[in-house]
Amino acid sequence: MLPYLLVLSFIMSWIALEKKSLNRKSFWVPLIVLVLFASIRSYHVGTDGRTYVIPFISQLDVEYFQLQENIEIGYQLLEYLLLSLTSDYFWLFFVTALIVVYCYLTIIKKYSVNYWFSVFLFITLGVYTFFFNGLRQGLAMAIFALALPYLLEKRLIPYLIICFLASLFHLTALFMIPFYFLVNLRIKPFYKILAIFLGSLLFSRFLIKYVSASNERYEGYAAAEQEGGGYLTLGFYIILLLFIYAATRIYNIKDKQHIKIFTFYAIGVAFIIPIAMLGGNPSGPQRLLIYFTWTLILILPIIFKKINNIYITSLAVILFIIYFILTTSAFSNLSPYILNPTFEIF
Repeated sequence: MLPYLLVLSFIMSWIALEKKSLNRKSFWVPLIVLVLFASIRSYHVGTDGRTYVIPFISQLDVEYFQLQENIEIGYQLLEYLLLSLTSDYFWLFFVTALIVVYCYLTIIKKYSVNYWFSVFLFITLGVYTFFFNGLRQGLAMAIFALALPYLLEKRLIPYLIICFLASLFHLTALFMIPFYFLVNLRIKPFYKILAIFLGSLLFSRFLIKYVSASNERYEGYAAAEQEGGGYLTLGFYIILLLFIYAATRIYNIKDKQHIKIFTFYAIGVAFIIPIAMLGGNPSGPQRLLIYFTWTLILILPIIFKKINNIYITSLAVILFIIYFILTTSAFSNLSPYILNPTFEIF
């Protein structure tokens, strides 16, 4: 766990230093550090790493590379390109980390009211480390994050294009298309949230069966999970939803951009609750949750800026660090952090 905390401490210290000394948002140093940290790890870090690096560690000759129908074409083309250049899986981790971190930091830099806090949440909420396990879906989610400006500006065509590009790495990105219309409907957010909850309650079982039947890689999505179905994580996001809703009402936050982003987050959580109630595998449909919860890195800084209390903010920082430690060490198999043997010095 120590390497993760050291990286977190360095990134946050550097951002604060650059802001104080040069009065600018630090972009390139956090980008480089976070990309390299993700790149030099061993495939033993996380639960799914080995799945992605098998063609590299087996030194597959690209002449024998075959496209598979059940894997998205965008990822396979990326894999083929890298295999034609190298058999070191470092480069797979490097390129994917560069795409993921760059996409998120770009949006954070453009929209966050507190850049330091947003990057802190990006790391501690597990948005950054998600692709350490779900690499293809992590790529899709990061690319989809670039659709946020078009969601806010009601620009459907660019939004659809980005959803399509993201779906080339994980098909689930196409599920984000209906949420464009839900967010931009001219009705009160409460009714949107209620409607999506009831709709998911009625149709989620059929949705899971359809997805699991459409691709053998998603068959586990419909399997019952006896170990909680990700209830702890979902409960955490529900608590944050209620906290944000209460703070928005108490402090009378009427910023249209904030309301839209929060509505997107809230309907996403409401959509996942019935799926979790089915007891589905948390590595399945509940992974869709990250498509929505990453927006907390933009929402929470607005809330704490309105609260404007150093003690409450400090307490929140401590709680998020504890959450980061728990999820990284206990729930994601990301700890201990192990280096790629290529980079072992001792």
